Amino acid sequence: MTDNTPPSASRKARYGATRRTHVSITHLAYDQIQEWADEQGVSFSAAIESLALIGLGQETAELLPLLISGLMERLLARQFNRFAKLLSLAALSAEEANVKMDTLLLNLIRQEAAADPARFVANMIVSSDPQDRTAVQIRKLRDDMKRKAQAASLKRLKQKLPPDEKLITQTETGAAEGDDG
Repeated sequence: MTDNTPPSASRKARYGATRRTHVSITHLAYDQIQEWADEQGVSFSAAIESLALIGLGQETAELLPLLISGLMERLLARQFNRFAKLLSLAALSAEEANVKMDTLLLNLIRQEAAADPARFVANMIVSSDPQDRTAVQIRKLRDDMKRKAQAASLKRLKQKLPPDEKLITQTETGAAEGDDG
């Protein structure tokens, strides 16, 4: 049965054209193939196929796009998982901050209500009148806090992720590499 799938096709497109085969090789050959696969950043199966095709006379230039595309697919999948994890962490952090702010606001309201129940509502209202100095100071304080929080967030956003932070779990990586056939 011949394979009419073009070499530039994605791994998924080529997957239907692959055949599972059991081969026996020496430990020395296995170690050398695995070392070559690690150097190239490809799976063991892709390494065997590439080396066999090179041995059969297929030009290396024709094989490089296959190796590179397989490597790029795997790299993009890993980075996508990392990006998805970072977005999830950001969403969780935002929700945590929201809950904390709600708790603080409710505690402030409770304190004000306990301190002066008769004038509670009047005490909680912040006027938009530019002549009300207290209200202007309160809004200015709020704006300053907002500006400082945004500046701190932007500064944190510009920081690089620590290299020891492993966001891709072993099972995700193992599953992605184990599917190479």
